[in-house]
Amino acid sequence: MSTITAAIGIGWVVSPVITLIINKIESHIEKKNFKNSETGKYLKEMQTSLQEIHVIMARVEKQRIENDKELQLVRGIKDAIYEAEDVVNEFEYNLLDGVKSVEQPKLDAAASVFSFTQVASSAYDKFREKTKEISEKLDWPILGDGNFKEKVKEVSESLVRARDSAKILFNPLKINPSANIQSSKHENELDTGSQTGDEIIGRIEKRDELIELLFKRNNETPTIIQIVGQGGIGKTTLARLVYNDPRVLTEPGGQGFFELNMWLSVSENFDGIKLTKEMLQYVSPEFSQSVTSFDLLQKELKEKLASKRILLVLDNVWYVKDVNKKSSFEQKWLQFLAPLKKTKPGSKIIVTTREGVVDTTLESFGSLQVIPLGGLNDDDSWSLLKSKAFGSKNQNNRDNLEPIGKELVKNLKGFPLAIRVVGTELRGESDTEEWKRILNDNALDKSDIRDVLLRSYTHLPDYLQPCFAYCSLFPKGYYLKPDRLVHMWIAQGFVHPREKKSSEEIGKSYFNELIDRSFIQIIKRPYKGNKKHYEMHDLMSDLACQVSKGECYIFKEGDTLDNFDSVRHLSVTSWELHRLLNIVNFDKLRTLLISDNGGEHVADEIFNKMKRIRVLHIGCNLRKLPNIGECKLLQYFFYRNCEAPDTFSKLHLLTVLFIRKNRNSIENTIKLPQSICSMSRLEFIDTSESIQMDIGGHDVHLSNLWRGGSAIFHVQKKEGWELGHLRDFNNIKGILEIKGLENVASREEAIEARLGSKEHVTELRLNWEFRESSVVKSNIEYNEILEALKPHPNLERLNIQNCPGDKFPSWLESNWLSRITYIKIEGENSGFKMLPGLGQLPLLKYLGIYSMTSVSRIGDEFYDNGTYPSLENLEIGLMDNLEEWSSPRGVGSFPKLKTVVLGQCRDLFCSQFLKWNPSTS
Repeated sequence: MSTITAAIGIGWVVSPVITLIINKIESHIEKKNFKNSETGKYLKEMQTSLQEIHVIMARVEKQRIENDKELQLVRGIKDAIYEAEDVVNEFEYNLLDGVKSVEQPKLDAAASVFSFTQVASSAYDKFREKTKEISEKLDWPILGDGNFKEKVKEVSESLVRARDSAKILFNPLKINPSANIQSSKHENELDTGSQTGDEIIGRIEKRDELIELLFKRNNETPTIIQIVGQGGIGKTTLARLVYNDPRVLTEPGGQGFFELNMWLSVSENFDGIKLTKEMLQYVSPEFSQSVTSFDLLQKELKEKLASKRILLVLDNVWYVKDVNKKSSFEQKWLQFLAPLKKTKPGSKIIVTTREGVVDTTLESFGSLQVIPLGGLNDDDSWSLLKSKAFGSKNQNNRDNLEPIGKELVKNLKGFPLAIRVVGTELRGESDTEEWKRILNDNALDKSDIRDVLLRSYTHLPDYLQPCFAYCSLFPKGYYLKPDRLVHMWIAQGFVHPREKKSSEEIGKSYFNELIDRSFIQIIKRPYKGNKKHYEMHDLMSDLACQVSKGECYIFKEGDTLDNFDSVRHLSVTSWELHRLLNIVNFDKLRTLLISDNGGEHVADEIFNKMKRIRVLHIGCNLRKLPNIGECKLLQYFFYRNCEAPDTFSKLHLLTVLFIRKNRNSIENTIKLPQSICSMSRLEFIDTSESIQMDIGGHDVHLSNLWRGGSAIFHVQKKEGWELGHLRDFNNIKGILEIKGLENVASREEAIEARLGSKEHVTELRLNWEFRESSVVKSNIEYNEILEALKPHPNLERLNIQNCPGDKFPSWLESNWLSRITYIKIEGENSGFKMLPGLGQLPLLKYLGIYSMTSVSRIGDEFYDNGTYPSLENLEIGLMDNLEEWSSPRGVGSFPKLKTVVLGQCRDLFCSQFLKWNPSTS
């Protein structure tokens, strides 16, 4: 194992990165106005050197390198390659910056000529003429400071030295530089099988044994069952098989034996506060996640769990071996579990833990039973290998492979994870010699599963290796977010664009292939409605850290402050970041992930140093957004704050922007600067539904950039603020709030907004704000405007505030809004004399009506031949003239009504209502 470790310990392969740099340089120097420049000449020299280096490195990275001098050579070559990528990206940045500096706003779209998107030929011709003119007049000042040409020249010379160093590696490694490179199997050629990760083979007896223990009656609360086995043996799979078994929910004696099922991933670093919050997500999702007091969290949990029979799975528990720390560790565990003491008899806790770390820490909490777990038997192992190797294809006509396969699984010793990765490597392979080659591989004939996984990594296609290694930046048990991770890969140059497919589509295919190869696994989150989430097995996480050693690092509390010279990708908490200020070479960093552990401030001086950063993910709740204007090569940016920095306009290479709400702030509206729509490289802006994007006055281009979320729009009587400006914003998701509707000129302007096409809007807020200067229209005009604001039938919540007019729209008094659950109407300026008839809405649970002072009675029109079948809460208030509630037609009105609030209504009206609804509180 040591030789393989040495070989890949130098970091992930850079061959895919070299390919991308070569392609970018080619796209630059083929423009005729660059070919004759000195800068173009140096770029051409860089390209030539990189092509030679690529031929060598494609082979070097597959070799086992043990010699320290050779390792140093490889590291030096990689440094030169990264410098080349930096200077090419800086070239692109300075070109875009130069075009903007000569005030050519109409040509900004064409400034993306060096991206892989096409621009209109006429716009490109104008852009080319302009850049040529600038180049000739100013001798390339648009390429930044006057030293830029020298910088390109230095990098070109550095690559020549790197090429010579690469040639030195030929003889000791016996590499033939003229041999053809066999490209890795492309992602589209892999016959991917099921990517659900749900196939489970074997473990039936163990599953039934465990379920029997779960239903065993006893008076102790709770009983603890420990599943013990080696890493990768299938402990988590067995626990999940039991957890999701229908019998756990319905037996014995009827539905709901366990009143609450919870699953927690614990991992090596025990965090009582984090785990308590996760348990509260199951029982009290509305409880504030901003609470950090362990005592308050525990008190809330104790109240919610009292007198409930629960099933709790604690997956991947590690125990402290250090005798000096054991007492403190046990105390933390017992404090964390204390609320479970009040649960009903019959409650159970399933714990999965590795062999060799079995501990009696939990024995003092409740009765403890241990279930040892070994490997799959030979028959089940062969069945699993077949399912991965042959997929859904006919598995029967493989007689020539079966003897080899059965010998192969014996070498894998029943480890399901190892069988999966080797089986996927054999996908579609019918050549017996290839099966024999893998059978005879020394790495498969060892007792340590980590050797098998390491071997499988070295056999991954080149394009997948850096993507997998990059995942080492996320801690064990972390739920990977595919949409974000893919764009991190793109920003680092790991994803190769191709015709007819976007980089995002290709990146997602990489992610899916890692799933299919079992390097990433799919798991469902029960308290999130069984939605899929993605994570790496602990052993895979260890492997990722191993193969990315020296380039990627997660800095944790208690880590020593050394060996940071080569780190290019860093993950750190906001509290620990300050310790690294004078240690880490931030100028080298290409990734910085800052996770949240309560800190709210990140020093500007850090960002002033990060000249090469591509990915910046600030996950902590920021009080103030730092100045990132110097991060010129930034392509991916994630932050939590409702501020929008003015420096956005300087980030010419920014491709994706993720904005989330600061959890500790009540502010939830963000207004992006107008300049953001002129950022030629920006592909999309992603906001959550908890943030309202103020889209008023923005160029319609924002509708193409913004991936959707909640939105607020304030109608004004000036260009860009008309209601019709909403027409193309069909990607709004969640809340749409429209203010200033008194400024809508006509029914036609309201129709132009096309609210009916916004199918992802679940809550609509319509607001009129009358002032003394407001132009007053007739009731007929107001009625027509409200009628034209017809929403999509997917709407779930509606709030109409200060609506004028005297007639409710037809879309409200019908079954058009069949999914609506919440309606609130405030009619301070209205002339409505009757309440709307909403009795037929099948899902309406809340109805609030306020300030309709023209209404004097409620009659049959309110029911509209319906009974309000789902209404639970009714609020009527500030209606001084309401005097009469006539009897409802028929019987059975308000069958589910629980609570009524009648505020500032006449006594006679209240008594009449209670007469017809005596059971209402």
